[in-house]
Amino acid sequence: MPYVDLHSADDYASIWYTTNTPNGNVGSFDPSKPTIVMLHPLCLDSTWLHPQLDDPRLNSGFNIIAFDTRSTGRSYFRPSGRYDLWVNMGDLAQAFHRLHLPPAHIFACELYAYTALRFAILFPELCLSLTLCNLPTQTELRSVFDAFEELTQMWAYAEDLESFEYSCKELLELCTGTDAHPDLQDELVAYWEVWYPPFRRTYTITNVNLAMNVGASLVWVYSDHLADRATANPTHVTRTCFDQMSDADHTGILTFSRPCLAF
Repeated sequence: MPYVDLHSADDYASIWYTTNTPNGNVGSFDPSKPTIVMLHPLCLDSTWLHPQLDDPRLNSGFNIIAFDTRSTGRSYFRPSGRYDLWVNMGDLAQAFHRLHLPPAHIFACELYAYTALRFAILFPELCLSLTLCNLPTQTELRSVFDAFEELTQMWAYAEDLESFEYSCKELLELCTGTDAHPDLQDELVAYWEVWYPPFRRTYTITNVNLAMNVGASLVWVYSDHLADRATANPTHVTRTCFDQMSDADHTGILTFSRPCLAF
């Protein structure tokens, strides 16, 4: 099975990955093609990247690898209160090292865009470019944190099916808004019922903690191109990064896509 085992004296994670090769591992990569590393949206896993993995425009010209983070999908981990986006970035860097991946283009959705930014900061030699979709703000209003806490309590400790389905409905509105296609909504709820039922509350709480503790601003991010800068929101990462750029040498291309569903 395509896993990357990461362990230390007090930590352990087994990171699942998939590729666009027939065997589903990096051993089948074509060394003549550039590599794309994809990070999935929060509360989902790499299976939700199949539109990109199966797209012939990408599939024919690139080696593509997608990871399940340690708290999602088929990955396993030892729960720890120290897990945050910096640890998540360390997992990605360790995976690069263990799998001998070449410098790659990074595509990241939503919260894990901050993982990609951290990776580009600390390992610029491994990051050819960044494409970030639907970046959240670096912090939220207190009312948003309160809503997250209430939703997590309902979700993780639901006493019956009706309570759990109500939690799914609330999370749907948070993730997709009110105008998502009904088929997409049904697919999302079916996924959450399988992977995040109340008895797997460790995974649920870990992911919510990740979303509620994004961390400090990302200062040293240089780019040759900034698309769709979110100047209306002073807390948004696109404005923060733009305002904090200096005249130092650029290290790559940083592209922010327009807000859209990342599923």
